Amino acid sequence: MLKNIPRFETAGGKRVLYADGKPFVALTCEIPWWDIELGRTAETLHAYDALYPAARDIGMNAMKVPIKWSCVEYAHGKYDFSYPDHVIAMCRKHGMKAVLGWFGHYASANGNMYDNLVGNVYAPEYIIEDEGAYPRAVDGLGRSHHNCACYEHPAIVEAETAAFKAFMRHLSEVDGEERTVVMIQVENEIALFGMDRQNRHYWRDHHPLAEETFLACGHSDELLFSAQRLCRAWLRPLTDAGRAEYDLPMFVNFVGGKLQDNIVGGSPGEDVATYLDEVPAIDFCGLNMYVQPGRSTNDLWSALEAYRIGRNMPSLTECNSDCSGMAARQAFLSVGMFGSPIFAPWALNVSYPQPYEPFVNDDGTRGPAYKGLYEPYAAMAPMLELLALYGGTERASVFMPLEPGARFSQTAQIAGRRVDINGNAGGQCIIIDAEDGGLYMCGYRCQIRVSTPNAVYPLAKNVKAEKGEYAGGRWVKHGDIRMTLSQYDPFVAVSLTEPGAVRLTGI
Repeated sequence: MLKNIPRFETAGGKRVLYADGKPFVALTCEIPWWDIELGRTAETLHAYDALYPAARDIGMNAMKVPIKWSCVEYAHGKYDFSYPDHVIAMCRKHGMKAVLGWFGHYASANGNMYDNLVGNVYAPEYIIEDEGAYPRAVDGLGRSHHNCACYEHPAIVEAETAAFKAFMRHLSEVDGEERTVVMIQVENEIALFGMDRQNRHYWRDHHPLAEETFLACGHSDELLFSAQRLCRAWLRPLTDAGRAEYDLPMFVNFVGGKLQDNIVGGSPGEDVATYLDEVPAIDFCGLNMYVQPGRSTNDLWSALEAYRIGRNMPSLTECNSDCSGMAARQAFLSVGMFGSPIFAPWALNVSYPQPYEPFVNDDGTRGPAYKGLYEPYAAMAPMLELLALYGGTERASVFMPLEPGARFSQTAQIAGRRVDINGNAGGQCIIIDAEDGGLYMCGYRCQIRVSTPNAVYPLAKNVKAEKGEYAGGRWVKHGDIRMTLSQYDPFVAVSLTEPGAVRLTGI
């Protein structure tokens, strides 16, 4: 029997990801896929090796890596797992977990089986080349798209399901007791035809098989139909088969935005409620959200709040990777306010949406935006277990400026105490009122002032402020931190200048 497999459990009323038997949040960042080329896996195997030590340097505890179906099944029924094996080995070498993306199809570009025939090939060649055995989707104008699969036809679903089963079976055999792989992302930004999302001709498949099913479905909502059919005809059998081989947590990611008020998802075929109802093997639906500089905290919050549907865990599975400073704010909101099990900008060495500002350069050296990911990760890492347990609950409070880079001053009531937070430009913090009576704080460029009668002499000697980390279910003290007390005023104040964590007790 396989032991200690990563899993979700309910703890304190929320679903918590466990890895190695401990609460876990994947602080990660995706790397590209296009340099791992069809038919040249051996030659391109090491294309991203320089990014692994860079990822650890920037504070990541997991690497998010796409695995293309085309580079796993090199011929019909013949598999090559050298790239996922290499990814696992590199993650182990650099002390990280792995979140693997199964890129069987990817519909944020032109088509879903391939975009170009070099690095952006997702389905294997034998499927791409045989339209007779593997029919293509047809748009509303009656045009068949060579690079878009028709999921109503069982042949392509059966072929991908067989490959995904083999992939998951292989992971169960090679991952060993270390359990390096913690989650699987299934597909990427699911849709049928690609980027032209507003064009109603691309909202559903019009292949004769799909037309027959649409007429019999009992409603005329084309977006809902797409979501239901992608789930029932394709994703349900695929994920059920994969989890039967290796029961790892699985999730999907959606394009940010909405095409219709009753559909939460930014591409045809995406809908949170439908996916959670139709595909029980999917643990959550993540949001991919890229924002321009100047967007307020309220904008970020409202986008994530729209994903608080049913059993879903709102999470940012792609977001800014530029010098805007958005990633740091998105990280604290996603993990602290919504309790996300993963935070994953795209991409580590690719700057988006603003170009030429990556976190890390291709050669692994620090890029212009390095600090924007290092600071939030270095701040949250010492409190990661507590964030996994309490993030998104009433015991966790997040503080940051409303506008990017601004100073801020906020007041809150936490565990019956008045708490005042003042932050310098770009500063932010998370405060957790843990059940052991301590206040745990992580962040940077902030001063936190907590009102308590115990801060007045002679009780002040019982108040303690310690820097350290919460690991293995307990606080590990690294040293004392300077705090401000008053002979007359009942408050204690501490400063989080550099990224880190502090515990206040005796208050």
